[in-house]
Amino acid sequence: MRVIDILPLSRGIFRESLSYFTGDEKVLIGSIVSVPVRKRQILGLVTNIRDPRETKVEIKSNEFSLRKMAKLKGNAFVLPEFIQAAEDTACYFASGVGVTLANFLPKAILESPTPAPKISFKNDKRGKVISEVLVLQAGDEERFSEYKSLIRERFARNLSVYLCFPTTQEAEEVITTLDRGIKEYSFVLHTGLSKGKIIATWKAALSEPHPVLIIGTGAFLSIPRSDIGTIIIEREASRFYKLNTRPYADVRVFALFLAKRRGIELVMADSALRVETLYKAENGEYAEFGSTLKFRSLWGGTYKIVDMRRTPGKDVRAKFEIVSTDLKEIIRALKSNNEKLFIFSARRGLSPLTVCGDCGTVVNCTRCSAPITLHRESGSTFFLCHHCGERRSTEERCRVCGSWKLETLGIGAELVEETIKKEFGDVPIFRLDKDTAKTRRKADDIAQRFYKTPGSILLGTEFAVSYLREKIQNSAIVSIDSLFSLPDFRINERIFSLLLAIRSKTEKRLIIQTRNIEASVLGHAAAGTLGDFYREELRLRKVFNYPPFSVLIKISFAGKREAVEKEAVSLEKFFEGSGELEIFPAFVSMVKGKYIMNALIKLPRSAWPDEKLLEKLKQLPPYFKIEVDPENIL
Repeated sequence: MRVIDILPLSRGIFRESLSYFTGDEKVLIGSIVSVPVRKRQILGLVTNIRDPRETKVEIKSNEFSLRKMAKLKGNAFVLPEFIQAAEDTACYFASGVGVTLANFLPKAILESPTPAPKISFKNDKRGKVISEVLVLQAGDEERFSEYKSLIRERFARNLSVYLCFPTTQEAEEVITTLDRGIKEYSFVLHTGLSKGKIIATWKAALSEPHPVLIIGTGAFLSIPRSDIGTIIIEREASRFYKLNTRPYADVRVFALFLAKRRGIELVMADSALRVETLYKAENGEYAEFGSTLKFRSLWGGTYKIVDMRRTPGKDVRAKFEIVSTDLKEIIRALKSNNEKLFIFSARRGLSPLTVCGDCGTVVNCTRCSAPITLHRESGSTFFLCHHCGERRSTEERCRVCGSWKLETLGIGAELVEETIKKEFGDVPIFRLDKDTAKTRRKADDIAQRFYKTPGSILLGTEFAVSYLREKIQNSAIVSIDSLFSLPDFRINERIFSLLLAIRSKTEKRLIIQTRNIEASVLGHAAAGTLGDFYREELRLRKVFNYPPFSVLIKISFAGKREAVEKEAVSLEKFFEGSGELEIFPAFVSMVKGKYIMNALIKLPRSAWPDEKLLEKLKQLPPYFKIEVDPENIL
């Protein structure tokens, strides 16, 4: 008989560790087991195995009898270093180890766990790698050329490579670029696959004795191949690496801990790395991968930033225009030049903002405090909240002064589409956003029809950018100014990465329309001056003590306004002396009748994790949402 300690992998279990006894089963650390908890069976991960004689005193002192493990589901399911990395990650994100593990173990594999096969992976001949974090900042073509060389070199040393992507779509698309010559050793794993396909691919990847290339998302970093020598975090700046459910962990941080625990190499790569990553490289925490970091993105096209506050030859107070003269010239020439055009709009709908023309009150959602967006469908207009989905008629008055004078502000994708169709009715135009494409299949269909139609336009939001799989001749940014209004310290970085991605897909001409001509980020993105943007952004963050100069911890709580404000006072006293604390209403402060407030704690980078603060955070009730290194502070 043995005593096993397990981490529960089910939600609603508030103990970090549970103990059971097992009989003849040969259970190993890293195994998946089924155990009884109250009146149900849950899955657990074995983290420790003990001799009952060593725990005799502990067992006798327990208020409850030790129960027997129900069933062994999969032996040696994960490597011990994976469990250690999960523990490190749970500590960093102030969460439980069980819930952290549950986010990095694919559900399909948990339900049908496959033990690691007894294959040596040629360990006796394996080359060694230096355990370090490397950074690669270069264009898409150069990065993937580097990956091909790295994979060949690692294979020659009997080492496997894990190439991690932020989304299932990106993981799926890249395989044809990298598997040439190694197709039988390349495996794609992501949650977009069917359960059967995931299980079959997982088993095949584990049973292959030759080194392999695994292309997958963060959930599959748990695969127990002991010969993985390099993990690559591709598109490192993507905000989709941050999990949007508890414990709100970050795949990049987990990969960092996993590489450190396994003593292997981690490569952070993107066309424009995050400011925090570049800062660590600059300060010697990370090393450069191969050649020197590229701080200038070369491009063969031309760009123009158009000031939309003034139309050439017209008075500054002239009629508000949506499409500039420069963009109209490109549209006119599309058919004759047999070219294509991508037009970017930051927002969906006709107009992202409606205000009262008399008192200036913003028309907001009645269920939450988010501004509503004007849409048109079958010739009729309606208000739609993109935050909670409320839809209502536009036949209403200002809720403050009762005026009927409601005026729209800003440019949405629908308005751009209507404007172009009025003047250029013969030009084929396809719109790709979350209104026109509810599924990935529909989005693929729209993108394919665009590419197959000569002289056509694809109009879309940020959602559409990832579907630009082939290069196009022209691109135009019609509306991006609304993003600058978001009070988010990362917004410049987000805009910069977005524009750089569109620029990289454009061969000849890029036009950026703006009424915020002073915003230097637009010029830096268009010209590809990554170094200038980084230094400017770093300077601003230092002034306001934002990352990389601090660690942010955001605590969100909601309820009736009076109760929430009272909770805020208690929270301020509770965290007194725990760092720089600021409490403020959320950007969208009312959702479904509940008032939301945020508490923001700023700590020096070197001060986290802090044991005392960590203990306080863990004492908070479950209705508090805790985010370490939040994507935004809104």
